[in-house]
Formats: sequence, structure tokens, C-alpha cells
Amino acid sequence: MRLARPLLRACSVGFALVVLAALAACVATAPTPRTPVEPPSGPVALSPYRTLPGGFLSPPGSALGMPARPGTGAFVKLMAPTALALRGNDLLIVDSAAGRVWRADLGLNTLTPIAGAPATPATAVAIGPDLSAWVLDGVSRQVLRFSRDGRLMQTWRGGSVSPSPVAMVLADGGTTLLVADDSLRQWLEVRPAGAFATPMPQDDAVRGVDGLAVGGDSVFVLDRLAGVVHVQRRGGQLVGQLGQGELKQPVAIAADRFSRVFVLDAQDRALKLLAAGRPAQVFDAAALRVQQIGGFAIDERLLAVSDRLTGQVVIHVLGDEGRR
Repeated sequence: MRLARPLLRACSVGFALVVLAALAACVATAPTPRTPVEPPSGPVALSPYRTLPGGFLSPPGSALGMPARPGTGAFVKLMAPTALALRGNDLLIVDSAAGRVWRADLGLNTLTPIAGAPATPATAVAIGPDLSAWVLDGVSRQVLRFSRDGRLMQTWRGGSVSPSPVAMVLADGGTTLLVADDSLRQWLEVRPAGAFATPMPQDDAVRGVDGLAVGGDSVFVLDRLAGVVHVQRRGGQLVGQLGQGELKQPVAIAADRFSRVFVLDAQDRALKLLAAGRPAQVFDAAALRVQQIGGFAIDERLLAVSDRLTGQVVIHVLGDEGRR
């Protein structure tokens, strides 16, 4: 018994040294930056991946992001999903008919409600690199940020510089929030996200700022009144336009990892891929395997489209037609 305590102390010290060595190795082996991928020049091919009609109800999980009891709750059917955000296995779904913003875990097939997150037709969502949920509430004119485990982390109100926020997008690895304000016909750069807002001056050609997407050093500004997408630098300088004569009622925008711009056209009930110098590639509801497009989101090679009529989300893999 006299040897037990020294032996235990020695084992504890040895274990601590092993842990410190492991942590040091993690710091020393930081991931190297990814080599930029050359964008495909041909048309995009859609390959159906999966359909999400709902999920098993799960309470908010731990700070590490794992649901408390995955798959043990009742199955919840989506009612009328609209706006979406996608990052990895995390999918945010705005279901205004149910009055819920859901966090779906595609790996566990669960749905977790985000308490306090408004769900209206004016709600927009985004997911940060830490898997926090950004929720823009157009009714109360604010942006809320919730942690992976459902805690309210941050509230941003634009006040006089953004009295009517209608859309948002995260940039710079999630450290910068870009907010579109329709009433002032401008977008703002909030950096660090939620702290200091800088309005970006707009060219006279910009008639409205109704949606935002980011690709490389460009900001794509959706202009419903003009029926175009303005291509701008981060300082607001106008450098080009997309979609002239091809957009009838554009309502939502997103860009993929190649900075290819996708726009939802409500009048044509289609998703349109815009590219300078060639006609838009059109994906109608049948091609997207939905009946009524409610919203869409893109992450890496995945395209998620909500069907507000059938109450489901359809996910496709984005590919190059020439490689099918």
C-alpha cells in the first residue's frame, strides 16, 4: 500500500506528458491551405443524392454538437420548407408553416429545433465554420447567432445603417457578415461579424440589393428591379453584370466553390446557373425533382433544394456533364 501512491503519482505525470505531447503534435501539424480548384468550363450535371422529408426529433445537444439522444424522438415531417443553409452534415431549414427553424443532422437523420429563432417567409439563414446558426429576421430587423447546441450567442441590429435587412452571407471564413438592405439600396460589411458595420457605396446602375453571394474576391448582388446580378469588388465597385435578359423574377442567390452563380427565378420556377458570355443553364422543378421551389443552398459539391409543396428537401451532387 505504501508504493501505491508514488506509483499512481508517476502514472499521472506520465499520462499528462503524453497528453501534452499529443496537443503539441496537433498544433505542429496545422492543415495546409487547399490548392485552388480550376472551375469547370462546361455545363453542370445534377445527380440525385437523397431526399429529406423530415427527421427524428432530437433535443439540443452538447457544445460538441452531438444530439443528446440521436434518433430516439418521434419522426417530424417538414411542412413547407423555404430558406436553407448547408455546411457538411448540418442543414438549416426554415419551415414557416411550422414556425420552426430546424437544424438537421444528415448523418444522424435528426431534426433539432432552434429555440428563439424566428421562422417567417422573411427569414434567411447561414452556417458559420463553427457550425453556429445565423438567422436573419426580416420582421424584427435583426440577425441572431445560435451556437451548435442552441444557445443564443449574438444579436446584431443594424439600426439606421440597416433599417431593412433582407439577406446575408458570411465571408472571410465566417469572420465577416455581409448584410443586404433593401430600403437603403446598399449592402454592409460587418467586421468582425456583429461588431462594426461599414456601408458599401453603390453604383447608380444598382436599383435594388435583394440578395448576396460571395465568390473569391467578388460579391454578387441580386437586383430584382433590374433583373440582373451585379458583380462587385469587396469595396462596392461595380465590375460587371450577369443574367441580363435571362432573369424575370429573381428571388434568391448563391455561389458554389467555383464562384459559379445560381439564381432562383420565381416566375420561371427554375434555378438558373449564370455565366458570362454564354446562355444561362436552366434547372426546372422537374430536373430538381421538386414541385415548388422554396429555397436552395450550396456547400462544396452539394445542392439542397426545398419543396414547399411536398414538404421535403432534395439534395443533389453537382458535377461536370463532361465527366458523367
